[in-house]
Amino acid sequence: MAALETKGIHHMSSTFNDGVNTFFRLKSDHEGVKISFNDEGAISVTLYVCIQYGYRIPDVVLRLQERINTALVSYTEIEVQTIDVVVQDIIFDDLVTPQLP
Repeated sequence: MAALETKGIHHMSSTFNDGVNTFFRLKSDHEGVKISFNDEGAISVTLYVCIQYGYRIPDVVLRLQERINTALVSYTEIEVQTIDVVVQDIIFDDLVTPQLP
């Protein structure tokens, strides 16, 4: 939810595992999120996102990483090792298609 509230994020993108789960009707609320823990218990998060056209990708990704880090630390108090963001698409919803003569 914190990712979707970040300005510039259009939606979370599906991963291969999300697609398999959907096929078997095992829809998850964690679509587009991969979480793992290291041996010391620190968390690593990978987010698969689609960004709205018109936003600077580095700015959106940095804002997203900061928001997720803050949420994880405040809700779980688990040490965050990494937060990786994979931009899988840019969404051009509001663009006007040029008319050809």
